[in-house]
Amino acid sequence: MICSYCGTEELEDSCSFCGASVNIKRPKLKEFVVLEDVDKPFNELSCFHTYDLLVLIRKEWTKAYDLMPTLKKARKSLKSIN
Repeated sequence: MICSYCGTEELEDSCSFCGASVNIKRPKLKEFVVLEDVDKPFNELSCFHTYDLLVLIRKEWTKAYDLMPTLKKARKSLKSIN
C-alpha cells in the first residue's frame, strides 16, 4: 500500500512517516482557493488538499508581510511624537 497523503510505501493501516490512515481517501485539489477560506473551522479545512492549505498559508503570510511597512511607518510616527 502507498500512503495517499505523503506517498510513502506502507504495509500497515497507518503511515509510519506521517501517521495518516492509509485507508482514507485524500481530498482533491480545488480549482482555486480564496483568502477567506482561512477563516473556515478546522473540520472544514481538514477536507482541503495539503497543497491548497499551503497556498492559503502563503496568502496569509503575504498579507502579513505586506503590512510590515505600514507598521514600521506607524512606529516611526510614534517615535517622532514622543
